[in-house]
Amino acid sequence: MTNRLNPYWTAKLAVVAGLMFLAPGLASAQAPRCSILSGTYALLVTGTYVPPGSTTPIPFNVVGIWTFDGAGKWTATESGNFGLSVLRSVPFSGTYTLNPDCTGTSTAKLPDGSSGQSDFVVADGGKTIYGISVANVAPGNITTTIATKIPMTW
Repeated sequence: MTNRLNPYWTAKLAVVAGLMFLAPGLASAQAPRCSILSGTYALLVTGTYVPPGSTTPIPFNVVGIWTFDGAGKWTATESGNFGLSVLRSVPFSGTYTLNPDCTGTSTAKLPDGSSGQSDFVVADGGKTIYGISVANVAPGNITTTIATKIPMTW
C-alpha cells in the first residue's frame, strides 16, 4: 500500500498555506492609516451637563467650527444651549494627538479655565470625526461629538 496524497487535498493545502502567508500583508493593507489631521469641520456636540452645586443633569446642544492645524493644535468657535443658558461664538482651543489607526485624543481648554479630554476616531477617509468625553468628567456629564469636514470649495 502506497501513501499518496489526494490531488484535491494537496491543492487545498497549497491554497491555505498561501493565504496564511499573505494574510498578515492583507490585514495591514486594509488597516486604516492616518498620518495627519487638518482642515475645518462642522461640529455638533450633544450631551448632559451638571452645573456646579447641582445633581441634576441638564441636556445641551452645541454647534460650531473646529479647525485642525495638522501639527497637534486645534481651535474652535461654538454656540450652544445649556438648558437656561445660551452661549454664542465662544472660542476654544486645545491640542490633539492622532494615532496611525485613526484614533486620537483631544485636550480642550474650557472658557472657565478648566480642561477636558476626549477620545475620537477619524472615519470616512478624514471626512468625519466621532468623539466622546473621557477625562475630567463629573457624574452626569456626558459629551458626544460628531464633526464633518467642510470642503475647501463648494
